[in-house]
Amino acid sequence: MRTPDRSPGAIAWCIAVVSLVLPWFGLGLGLAGGARIYGGLAHGWWLLLAGVALIILDIFIDFVWAHPSVSRSDQPALNQRAAQAIGRVYVVEEAIIAGRGKVRIGDTLWPVEGREAPAGAHVKVTAVKGTMLQVEAA
Repeated sequence: MRTPDRSPGAIAWCIAVVSLVLPWFGLGLGLAGGARIYGGLAHGWWLLLAGVALIILDIFIDFVWAHPSVSRSDQPALNQRAAQAIGRVYVVEEAIIAGRGKVRIGDTLWPVEGREAPAGAHVKVTAVKGTMLQVEAA
């Protein structure tokens, strides 16, 4: 559904526009069907069912086809500062004693866990648990 330059294709834009319109048509058909059923006309059920079907179709499009978990990013670690640190080497700012210490990443001190290391040693980030970086000697 994407063009070679990674922008949404024409089909994706058409589906997005249709998804904006579907609930309004569904609501209109449902209200018209309800009014006809209330007025005693038997064919109002078809309008009501069509309205419900359009709303269900819109929910399907929004939550299944266009859900953010389905969309893949070319930068999966964007806005995940700790995940961006995995695999990088940093200098220990506060010595790692009894398995805990701190490294400086940019202008922030991050807590780390790993084998003991003096301040100034180089460590490599191997994993992340919350905000705690797991490190090993580099």
